[in-house]
Amino acid sequence: MSHSRPRATQEGLFAATLLLALSACGVGGLGQTAAGQAQTDALLAGSITLNDSSLPTQTRQAPMGDDGAYAVQVTGLVPPFLLRVGWTDASGARQLYGIADDAGNVDVNGITDVAYWSACAGEPEERLFADSSADRKRDASVKARAHVATLVAALAPLLERYGIADPSADRDAVRVLLQDVSVVRLDGLLLVTNRVTGGVVFQGPAEDLASGTFVAASMPPGPGIPTCTSFTYSAYGACRPDGTQVRTVLTSIPRGCSGGAPVTSRACVYVPPIDGAALYTQYCAGCHGNSRKGSPASTIQRAIDRNTGLMGTTGLRALTPTQIAAIAAAP
Repeated sequence: MSHSRPRATQEGLFAATLLLALSACGVGGLGQTAAGQAQTDALLAGSITLNDSSLPTQTRQAPMGDDGAYAVQVTGLVPPFLLRVGWTDASGARQLYGIADDAGNVDVNGITDVAYWSACAGEPEERLFADSSADRKRDASVKARAHVATLVAALAPLLERYGIADPSADRDAVRVLLQDVSVVRLDGLLLVTNRVTGGVVFQGPAEDLASGTFVAASMPPGPGIPTCTSFTYSAYGACRPDGTQVRTVLTSIPRGCSGGAPVTSRACVYVPPIDGAALYTQYCAGCHGNSRKGSPASTIQRAIDRNTGLMGTTGLRALTPTQIAAIAAAP
């Protein structure tokens, strides 16, 4: 049996939802609040500073909750906006940067930080943030968008898995993605890492992403699908000529998971199989022809030990039990 809300209640909820949506996007006359989130990997409160493209620049600041959420008043401000979030953790003062073309998406994260860095064109990040003119901010916005386009191309399989065509527009999908992977810039390198397995999904020069390396096997399984964290296995098989032995995954935990980092192979010392027919030809055929083929290994060993038929030669005595067994089994 279904239940429906009274029409007045439905209309009231719709109006409230519309008001909230318009307010969050900074639509005129409704408070012009730009809401965003900083995905800093740190559950620590901090602050956000926003500089606009007015002349002179106008600056707004707002607190950032320990979940990274913030809301900035942008009434009367001119986009594009330069964004900086700051917090302090065990390693000291930290910052992440971003550029927003409007108030619709003022998130700051690893993706916006590398795009901002590219827009700095070799200058310190803080110089662009504090000292740039309106024209320089607009130029930086163009460069950042271009760099995001190269990032989308470099990370195409990963972004497609999360339904992201444009990181600046698909904000909610980007937030989900960044719960599963870490995107950081380290000494000029962009590093994308699977948070659960630690596997490197992408690594390459931040200024030349096309030359980077993408490892599809390290990708998380996608939104809503947990990454496997533990496994049970079959026994390892025999050592193969390539020096490895393999096993298969029998079960994965948690239920319904995908991906992860199962260990399905290990190194081993390959010992080539002994050619019993060749040994028979080398040691036996000269005296016996094929008449002694199929003799039990114990009979062969006893004849060698007792020098039966002059079989106690140095060469025959040097044969190992495994070689004698191979001679006995020779076709």
